[in-house]
Amino acid sequence: MHNFIRITKALSDPTRVRILGLLLGGELCVCNIVEIMGLAQPTISRHLKQCTDADLTIGRKAGGWTHYRLATDSTDMYISTFLDLLQQAIKTDEEFTALQSNLLTLKKIKNIL
Repeated sequence: MHNFIRITKALSDPTRVRILGLLLGGELCVCNIVEIMGLAQPTISRHLKQCTDADLTIGRKAGGWTHYRLATDSTDMYISTFLDLLQQAIKTDEEFTALQSNLLTLKKIKNIL
């Protein structure tokens, strides 16, 4: 029950859900998420910390930045279920569609991923 509550709290914020949606496409640096979403770095980092605390994301340090990816290899049934639901939920979110467009533009400009 504790895991379920922790995960649902992390997913209760639309910004965190959109960040997780961006990570469906693969690992991203905090700096890239900041640029895509147009939010301050401390704000993005706080959201990612909550996602990591809920075991939804995994971070790795690279230089001065942290790169995050979804915890798709998790054996927690709640995490895999919520990630499946996330894929469906973001399909209808207009703001997420705009963020995806920003991500594609960033990938072309910076040749990331």
